[in-house]
Amino acid sequence: MTIGENMPATPATPSFALPVPVATTVAPPDLTDSTLLDVDPDAQMSLGAVEVDSRSDVVYATVELPGGARRELKVDVLRPTGDERLPLVVFLPGGAFLRCNKAMAFEARRHVAESGFVVASVEYRVTSDGATFYDSVRDVRAALAHLRSHADDFGIDPGAVALWGESAGGHVAALTGVTDGRPEFSDASDPAAPGRVRAVIDAYGSSELSAIADDFDEAARLRYRQEATHFSAYLGRPGAPFPEIPETVRAADPATYATASAPPFLFLHGSEDMLVSPSQTQHVHQALRAAGADSTRYVLKGANHGDVGFLGHPGTGLPWTSATTMGVVTGFLHRRLDRADVTGR
Repeated sequence: MTIGENMPATPATPSFALPVPVATTVAPPDLTDSTLLDVDPDAQMSLGAVEVDSRSDVVYATVELPGGARRELKVDVLRPTGDERLPLVVFLPGGAFLRCNKAMAFEARRHVAESGFVVASVEYRVTSDGATFYDSVRDVRAALAHLRSHADDFGIDPGAVALWGESAGGHVAALTGVTDGRPEFSDASDPAAPGRVRAVIDAYGSSELSAIADDFDEAARLRYRQEATHFSAYLGRPGAPFPEIPETVRAADPATYATASAPPFLFLHGSEDMLVSPSQTQHVHQALRAAGADSTRYVLKGANHGDVGFLGHPGTGLPWTSATTMGVVTGFLHRRLDRADVTGR
């Protein structure tokens, strides 16, 4: 197995301004079916205890964009040094469906890799590529197919695969996890293969986009009800406010496809999220449970929308990289993937 050189220094994450409303207030979260997680932000996750190898900019697909341009889609891979086959965790970065920077969450990805996983950060198409949610899911499926077909190169157990997404990436992870076997979310080069994903982690992802501001102040709610945003373009209906496109909103909602055969889900959301209403992850969590699927949801007390440094609140992302929070993430992954049958040994 060849994976590349030891990883470089931690790359900087560029700032990113969002053209969407930031709420001024958020309603208290509903905890009737969820667990409140009160973490110590000063007790951060460990890093550096295990040597980790990296391979960057691996091309997994070449796609055609509107207008005829072609773009290579790439993935960055981290894994502990060694020859043992390990479960695969596919990380999907956020970016409000406007950008997809696979360099995001480097420290968190490294922590998960150090705990015994191959972690692949995947770039997928978004609105800046002229893409819709169908394209994003197809890209994730193409990345899964590529990584599985190169399992020997990366030391992957192809039978033990999880998706882990943050923000917009959480939405895409959830949608990918519940649409296995549905032809509208696959293409001819990557036919649907039920059972390919064994677990899904959705951290503060959206779901029912027309309700993305339901927990917020009236000004934020009115903006989404009355005006089209780039989210409408991601649904394939640019210029249309959400009330005009209810069926399209439903088609992009992971809850629409919830069944008892869905993989186990873990949801995480901040109680003080000012960009995506906390009830968004609860919406999918409840749909999965109602369908008979395995779903767990934690609400992080006092946490905002991940690393919200771009909102001018330094340090508010620390609950997300706390030892407790990351312990929940890695614990879920180990429980769901470690007992998988390893093929190709």
